[in-house]
Parts: sequence; C-alpha cells; structure tokens
Amino acid sequence: MRKLLAFLSPLLAAATGCGDCTPVEPTADERAWVGAYQPGQQLTFRSNRGATNVLTMEAIKEMRSNQDCNKLESGPYQPLRLTLILSSATNYGGEQGPSFTLQLDKTTPEREATLLFNLAGLLGNKSDVPGGKVFTLLPAPVTLAGGRSYPNAYAIRNGQNAIYLRGSQLRAAYWDQRAGLLRYELETGEVFDLAN
Repeated sequence: MRKLLAFLSPLLAAATGCGDCTPVEPTADERAWVGAYQPGQQLTFRSNRGATNVLTMEAIKEMRSNQDCNKLESGPYQPLRLTLILSSATNYGGEQGPSFTLQLDKTTPEREATLLFNLAGLLGNKSDVPGGKVFTLLPAPVTLAGGRSYPNAYAIRNGQNAIYLRGSQLRAAYWDQRAGLLRYELETGEVFDLAN
C-alpha cells in the first residue's frame, strides 16, 4: 500500500494543479487598445455648443486570475485583464458609470482578446462566449472638428452595438485602436471632439 501511495502522490499532485502555469499576454496589436495614454494625462474635449470637458487617465489596472495555478479547475493559463479608465470632469453616466472605461481580457494565447467598453454608461461588450451575443466593432472613420482624420476608428452606438446603463446620457462614442477616444455624442445632439 505504501508503494502505491508513493507512486500515486506525484500523479495526484499533477492532476490537481500543482506546477507552473503560463501567464497569458496580449499581442502588441491587442495591447494597443489600452496603450494610447499615460497615467495622469489629460484629454480635453470641446463640443459643437462651446462646452469643454476634461478626461484624466488613471493608471492601467492589471489583474491576473488563476494565481494559485489550479490547473484542474482553471486550466494551465493565468488570464490577464487590463482596465483603462478615463475619469471625466463631467458625469454623463450617473452613479453607475461616471467614467469612460475600456477593459481588455485575454484568456488564452490562442484566443483573441475580448473588449468591454463602458463609456459613461454606454455599454459595448465583445464577448468570446460560444453561442453568446457577439459585440461587433462598427468601422466609422472620423474627422474631428480640428481637421484630424482617423480612418480606422470604430463606433459604439446605442441600439446598434451597445446598450444604455441606467443614467447614461451618451448615444455614441468613437474610438481608435491606437489613438483612443476621439469623440462622444450626447442624447441632446451635443458632440464632443478631442481637442488636444
């Protein structure tokens, strides 16, 4: 019996998850979604009605799951979540969503990273759940009021590829993978363009 236990102990340890897991890292292209800003950077937006709003970049929040490397329950990887938060001087999202947030989740090396936009309560979620509702980035080239053009921008629009959370005043936002937030539109028709 002792010989059997001595033989089975290493096998049980391997099966229950002891050992090294592989930390998952996003590709350079995926990381670009959250790499447009530096912590503390301020972005000024001006509206078609003369109003100004300032967004301030917080430090990227990084969270890795499966820290205990439980291979049996969670698999051989340590998924990564990166969260970019732009704090808004003006609250367009009520208590539930005062900031502009982009969350990137990378679960395995083979899978494409998923994106979740919560832009002052305008929620767009690119889910990798098989059979689940799929969020689609809508290509929407943008030319800002100052004349700068972003041909590879994407739109997040209520009713098309996003939904409202309670209290949100946004009807649409435009984001470029490398330049970040470019424009947002309120339900009132007021449009704020990046000014700096």
